[in-house]
Amino acid sequence: MGDTCFIPARNSVIVAFTSHLPFSCHICRAIRLTILVRAVWIGVSSGGTGPTGGAARGTMTQTKSAIIFSALSAVLAAAPAHSLQNSDAGPDRFAAVEFSLSTDAALVFAGGSYGGNILADLDTRFEWETISDNGWRWGFELGLHAQSDMAREGFANTTGPVLTTPQRSLATGRYRGGAAPSGRKAFAAERLNVFLKAGWGEWRLGLTPGAAQVEAVNLPTGSAFVRLDGGPLGLGRQVMTRTANTGAGFGPSLVYSTPRIIGLRASASFAPQARFCGVDICLAEAHPGGAGSSSLENVFEAGISFDHTFAGTGRIEAALNVVTGEPLSVEFQDNYSALGAQVRWSRDGLSLGVSGLWADNAVSDGRYQALAAAARYDVGDWSFGVEAATSSDDYLQESETALQFTLSRLVGDHHTVTFGLHSTNRDFTALSPQGAVNNSENGSGAFLELTFRH
Repeated sequence: MGDTCFIPARNSVIVAFTSHLPFSCHICRAIRLTILVRAVWIGVSSGGTGPTGGAARGTMTQTKSAIIFSALSAVLAAAPAHSLQNSDAGPDRFAAVEFSLSTDAALVFAGGSYGGNILADLDTRFEWETISDNGWRWGFELGLHAQSDMAREGFANTTGPVLTTPQRSLATGRYRGGAAPSGRKAFAAERLNVFLKAGWGEWRLGLTPGAAQVEAVNLPTGSAFVRLDGGPLGLGRQVMTRTANTGAGFGPSLVYSTPRIIGLRASASFAPQARFCGVDICLAEAHPGGAGSSSLENVFEAGISFDHTFAGTGRIEAALNVVTGEPLSVEFQDNYSALGAQVRWSRDGLSLGVSGLWADNAVSDGRYQALAAAARYDVGDWSFGVEAATSSDDYLQESETALQFTLSRLVGDHHTVTFGLHSTNRDFTALSPQGAVNNSENGSGAFLELTFRH
């Protein structure tokens, strides 16, 4: 008997073919995978809100995105076909099914220049994965993020009821011209994707970080949630530094990553439209109060990273990532581009790291540049940390320097107690009835952070 495969065609017609060659059903599976990919892509891409910027432009964008995506889908379907020729004939046999659940939670008690605050963050990720007999791993990932933060002017925060100047930085999501809300509570499904892992690499499709975030190195900060460099929870509304090259954020993307070979790995991704609003990264088309749209289209991301432990030298991590995209808002004059870089060294409990971001904000004379450095020393259950950050945004006409010290203790296997002190200084231009006025803000404070990570 030959192998019979069924393929869904247009208008829900089922197409079947039979072949005596074992390779036939492998081709069939590749075709079915392409159809599934296209269906999921259409589903996640249609969730955006707001206009696309005109019928003619929308048609051109959809055509261009369709062409690009069709090419990527063909690669996704065709790439594993050669590998399948060596597998056994007959239906797939699953060697194992795995489930994993990770949870990061924090409760922060903060006080200082901006009064007392109780902040909270909960980030969970669920992954279902099956392993086929030929070694392929495929499944889906779901990530939910909930947060109760203070009134920060960004990063994903909306403005208050009054906005005098509709300006929002593409590099960080921060805005100017309106007061932040008195408090902020947010919830979002930031990850919802299907994936395929094989010897030739990994594919992901859906709500997932783009290649620039995949190929990035985390700084060795003393606090898991209250960080000077774009931390999920903030102590002061003026904290503005972010070196993460977020690109399409957590919006619907197609991402491919190579295996890590001799410490090196590369990733590339494409998102036809980035208008997804998460908890800390928001690329929504419209913001309450009228702040400028930070949505992008035709977002390409690429990154390369190195991770290796040398005998006698320690572990060295480095990454370089780039993002390009086309802003949807007429507020921006050019295409958006950003470059990020990170380096980290660790040995015998000591870790040092530096991270930087350089972006053009898609306007002339609108450059954003940020640099952050961190050091942490672990001794038994204790950790001592120090962070420093500086940034300037010519588009929003503001700059910042900040410093933070932390002392942490691990309690059990999953709990951490952290005490921290921080100081920030921001120079900015404020609008008044008399015109633009140069101003500055200084802030300092302390916090106690209780975390659970499992």
